[in-house]
Amino acid sequence: MRQVGTFFFETDADYRFCTGTVVASPGKDIVATAAHCFDGTEPKSNLVFVPQHRPQDPAPHGKFVVRAEQIFMDAKYAEPDGDHKYTDLDFAFLKAEPRSDGKRLEDVVGSIPLALNAGFDHPGTRVIGYPRLPDMDGYKPKQDPLDCITTMKKFTTGDKTDKGKVWKGGSFAQVDCDGYVSGTSGGPFLIDTGGGKRGLAGVTGGFETGGHSPNTSYSSYFDNNVKRVFDAAVAGTQPPSNVLPDAEMWKHAEDIANGYFTLAGAVEDDRMDMFVLWTDGELTIYRGASQRENFFDKEFKVQGPNKFWADHAMQVVAGDFTGDSGSDLIVRWTDGEVTLYPSVDEKGFHGEVQLHKPEPDDTWKHAAAMTVGRLGGNDKVDDLVVRWTDGEVTIYQNTGTTLGRQIIAVTPKTPRAETWKHAVEIGSGDYTGNDGWDLIVRWSDGEVTNYADFDGGGTWRENKWYAPNELLTHAVLVTGGDFSDNPYADDTIIRWTDGELSLYTDGDEKGPGKDNPLVTPKK
Repeated sequence: MRQVGTFFFETDADYRFCTGTVVASPGKDIVATAAHCFDGTEPKSNLVFVPQHRPQDPAPHGKFVVRAEQIFMDAKYAEPDGDHKYTDLDFAFLKAEPRSDGKRLEDVVGSIPLALNAGFDHPGTRVIGYPRLPDMDGYKPKQDPLDCITTMKKFTTGDKTDKGKVWKGGSFAQVDCDGYVSGTSGGPFLIDTGGGKRGLAGVTGGFETGGHSPNTSYSSYFDNNVKRVFDAAVAGTQPPSNVLPDAEMWKHAEDIANGYFTLAGAVEDDRMDMFVLWTDGELTIYRGASQRENFFDKEFKVQGPNKFWADHAMQVVAGDFTGDSGSDLIVRWTDGEVTLYPSVDEKGFHGEVQLHKPEPDDTWKHAAAMTVGRLGGNDKVDDLVVRWTDGEVTIYQNTGTTLGRQIIAVTPKTPRAETWKHAVEIGSGDYTGNDGWDLIVRWSDGEVTNYADFDGGGTWRENKWYAPNELLTHAVLVTGGDFSDNPYADDTIIRWTDGELSLYTDGDEKGPGKDNPLVTPKK
């Protein structure tokens, strides 16, 4: 296949290693391969890619130089021991120079498009790889590339310890082709995409850097992480590390609170951070960043898994309750206690204030949902909204070191309260452009409503974002915030039942805005 080739160091024509595939790109110059082929510290000068190399015709389409600074992989994989710790990130893209006559790589041999998020099950997958001879020390490039048609399938494994190091487990694409020894790393998994066309859905690598035997090969799953690194290669900039965990982990996100927790860090354009409460009690902050960095660029672990928080923390919300411009956290506990943690940052907690002490048969045990916004009290994000199990909706305006002024927005034991019993998720943000914020409600039937300038009084202007539908019933967590270029809190994060994490940017009265997938589940 013209688009598949191998790598040489031009100063050593007898040393061939790994396999690469020309993929479609705007610059017509990108080669996909495995990251473990290029993650070492040895010099990478004089590197060339040779498409369709064969011993009888060593360079039928010429040689394409790859400079060391034009090798792109996830920053985490490039870390020491990254091939063991981040087996799901074993992919890389290389940008090739034009041939000596000025012709670009893709113009010479064509390309294969990326097939991202295509699932695992694909019969008729074509797998190609350039093997090294069994006698590694006496290697000479005499073998033609191996070419196999097989079924691609899903392989899931736990962690594996070998010689004191741990291979990180997970889900990978698997193919079974005989004799795929060292050298075939980086070789393509080409799936049938219809109409006689194929797409690149994997490269040999991943768990145990591609397989435990010559007859079984793996690939890291080609998801949005692959696209992030590919986009960086196209732009000619090294990709940032994707700090967000995978979808399996996000299934365990108990709650998300958006706020400004990393004021001393590289906060860009005052973008919010995500504070996440996990089901095991771990607390994590993800620092807001640019879209190029998948909107989040650094992870801070506030505390590790903690049984007390796991068993007793019901919900967390963030706001500016102490007036220092940073974000404070309010936590509701199983016993009805409500606690304020002032000025939470990447270093952790800095004090504790009890807003409501636990009492027998406490009303706060019946708080079904909470959010915080700028909802009529003052110009700060310090108004706490609670939806109770009986359908009552209460605003506590100007909450600080005590609960604020109480306004009953929906009175219990009324027809409206019966409706509000079906408000599964509530969030808030500034979507309609006025000084006041809006309330977002996801109802049990999947309808999503934006109540403009919600302040608890009178009749709120209702904007229907989504009519009742099955899909939105799977939106588990819905929170508003500011994560995009503009300075408004008109963005929405949704965590779905399958662990997918979506960021919708620049919402308005018509809807939540553009969908930016942050974490995509494996199919």
